[in-house]
Amino acid sequence: MPFDKEKITALIRTALLEDLPKGDLTCNAVVPNEMLAKGKVISKADYVVSGIELAKFCYEGLDKDIKFSSKFKDSQKIKKGEILFEVSGNAAVLLKVERTVLNIVSHMMGVATKTSELVELVKGTNAKILDTRKTLPALRYIQKLAVLHGGGTNHRASLSDAILIKENHIACAGGIQNALKAIKGLKGVQKEIEVRSIDELQEVLNSNVVVDIVMLDNMGAEKVKEAVSLVKGKFKLEVSGGINSKNIRPYAEAGVDLISVGALTHSVTAADLSFLFEGV
Repeated sequence: MPFDKEKITALIRTALLEDLPKGDLTCNAVVPNEMLAKGKVISKADYVVSGIELAKFCYEGLDKDIKFSSKFKDSQKIKKGEILFEVSGNAAVLLKVERTVLNIVSHMMGVATKTSELVELVKGTNAKILDTRKTLPALRYIQKLAVLHGGGTNHRASLSDAILIKENHIACAGGIQNALKAIKGLKGVQKEIEVRSIDELQEVLNSNVVVDIVMLDNMGAEKVKEAVSLVKGKFKLEVSGGINSKNIRPYAEAGVDLISVGALTHSVTAADLSFLFEGV
């Protein structure tokens, strides 16, 4: 996933319109128009860095005279107390955009750090850590970008990217076999179907429709082992549902290819960052 300037620009514009609908009353009253300042963002714990390229793009795009510097790049690790980045320029501009940038960067670093933790927990297996579409509206791009910075892999970015037949689709089609028949002739698109039991998996195996991935939904690790032995590499196996840092290893060791974790994007703790002026 490349750095998409158009998507970032749209996001920053939306965020600033939300935060500055009629300007910054405090800055307008307290901060002299021509005042210059230098500030630094300090990490208050150990994290995986994410959002540095975005922050630089944001500051420099808002004011060509702002100077941005950082020794870190996205995906690198930062220690508690280290300076994430420094900025200098018009004091009012720095203050007006401070919260927007920190909110985005701290969230991205939370996602990247959690992803990195899970990637480390499955190290030595063939399993890849995937994100999901359980993202905040309009923030999916940066959340999935942060997953990549943490060493994870992106699942489909939208409903337009791949076929994923889930429980409700199966109900609408009138069963697994009907759902599979409906996609049989489709070419040039990844095909995936969700199953909730070994019996449903067997239905897919008995079908003459080729799929790329079968998602094992909310199955225990022992059932997943059984599924792996049945499939024998005919297609990739993905596990999903209630997987976290405490139970992820047995799923990876069972031999699955993919582990999708919604919590990577919908419930991570943001990084604790502090922005301070060190000179005005």
